[in-house]
Amino acid sequence: MYDLFSDFFEGFDVYPVYRQEARCKKCGRTYSDFQKSGRLGCGECYEMFAAPVDVSLKRIHGNNEHKGKIPVSAGAGISKKKRIEALKVAIANAVAAEDYEKAATLHKELKNIDG
Repeated sequence: MYDLFSDFFEGFDVYPVYRQEARCKKCGRTYSDFQKSGRLGCGECYEMFAAPVDVSLKRIHGNNEHKGKIPVSAGAGISKKKRIEALKVAIANAVAAEDYEKAATLHKELKNIDG
């Protein structure tokens, strides 16, 4: 006997409960477990579920990069270190691009910060 609806549901995931979900090889957790608890099970979970976790974090926080806050007591020192590191990278990039004027300007700025 011909089933009238047999072709209708072809290609649809009608019974998602029966679908086998990917599990972490190390701890056995699934992405659904992450969605329920907000936590991954181990370090390998971060690699295995990187793409969907990235999307979730962007959706929740608007970004997936942690920026954190700098403690007031250490703020000046940390900000200075970050600026020095950024200047060193910028100088290296300017030299690599053979933009020696920009490199010299950045170097002067670096010298002023180091004092």
